[in-house]
Amino acid sequence: MIRVFFVIFLSLYLIAASSVYGADFLSQVHPSIGVQEEYTDNLQLTNENKISDFITTVQPGLKYSNMDATSGIDLDALLGCVFYDKNPNLNYISSNNNLKAQYLTTEHFNFYLQDSFIRSNDPREQEYFTTAANNEYMLAIQTQRAVYWRNVVEPKIEYQFGDENRVGITYRNNVYQTESSVSENSIENYVQPYISYWLNKQNGIYLEYGYDNGVFESSPDLNGQRVDARYINRFMPRASAFVEYIFSDRSFSSPELDYYINEGDVGLTYTFTSTLKGSAQVGYYRMTPTTGSGQDGITFKGDLSSTDKQTTYSIGIQGGYIEDYFTSENLGFQKYYRATGSITHFLDRRLSIGLWGSIERDPGSNSVSVPSQRFTILGAGANLSYQPLKWLKISLDYNYSQRNSNYYYEMTNEYIENKCMLTVTATY
Repeated sequence: MIRVFFVIFLSLYLIAASSVYGADFLSQVHPSIGVQEEYTDNLQLTNENKISDFITTVQPGLKYSNMDATSGIDLDALLGCVFYDKNPNLNYISSNNNLKAQYLTTEHFNFYLQDSFIRSNDPREQEYFTTAANNEYMLAIQTQRAVYWRNVVEPKIEYQFGDENRVGITYRNNVYQTESSVSENSIENYVQPYISYWLNKQNGIYLEYGYDNGVFESSPDLNGQRVDARYINRFMPRASAFVEYIFSDRSFSSPELDYYINEGDVGLTYTFTSTLKGSAQVGYYRMTPTTGSGQDGITFKGDLSSTDKQTTYSIGIQGGYIEDYFTSENLGFQKYYRATGSITHFLDRRLSIGLWGSIERDPGSNSVSVPSQRFTILGAGANLSYQPLKWLKISLDYNYSQRNSNYYYEMTNEYIENKCMLTVTATY
């Protein structure tokens, strides 16, 4: 199975490469160079004995896109030379690369590929396959400045047998490696066959099965399964409702950690305009462990986003639980609540301002892997961006973050950090 996906992976690159040679290559390649000066008042995210520092990053980059409706590549690659003023022992090379590729054939076989690579020592890692505008970060926080890297590659192949009918399979390989003495390396392999079938214009079904294999450096290894069945009713041209059942089973090499989850949800999606969309869902879950007491509660999720040319914004809420694996902390099953919001407004075509905020809460779930953990993470920020010339961009950012915790009934993991960043980028 894995060999099949690697063949698909290689085929996508060969197909995309052939389209590159037939296009105006130079007009689609945009190299850049950026310089960022950052100040932080709490470099190590400590509760006491805070250390401040200035961090300088020289960041060459490359963007390439020849994507159209049926095929192409989107590539955004950044390499950074990071220098610390007061702590030169922390100097390192950073990287942040994102690739998307697709090839849709006339025989109705479609190929897709996503790849995300990051090398960083930032204590908070952004969720992969998202953008900064999504304002979504992993729950786990690295508790020391240590270099880590993550590569997530996700090829997908599907067969389209109707306007909206598809059957396919997705594979994900997620590798996390860290130099931290308190975190651990991990590798995830995930296989997900699925089918989407519409009985008519109003009624459709979606079925999905997922198998997850996780190998950890020191924690018990994981074998997981997930079944998702959804019925969708498009009762209006702009609106649809769904009812969904999800069953998840988590088995570890230490059987006392095993658990399974039953979850049912109902939801609604609505397109207000071509630029304004929203969705909401609510449900109930029950987590049953092999040992100890179970967890249950209400799940909910909602989002509202606008992509207007002058003002873009997004608002999201999430509640119920989260499974935190393949991260710096591997927190496991956690009760979890999150609210995020961001807005960017263009004062004119060259000047924009932005605001973002988030709050995340683990109210204490007596979790399978890390008992008695409770914390709240607050984040807020502002951005001012100015483009005096077509090839030159200047941006000023301010970020605030705070974590309140009683981790093992201690307060040592609490912190407050303020940081400011000035970035100048020239793009050809």
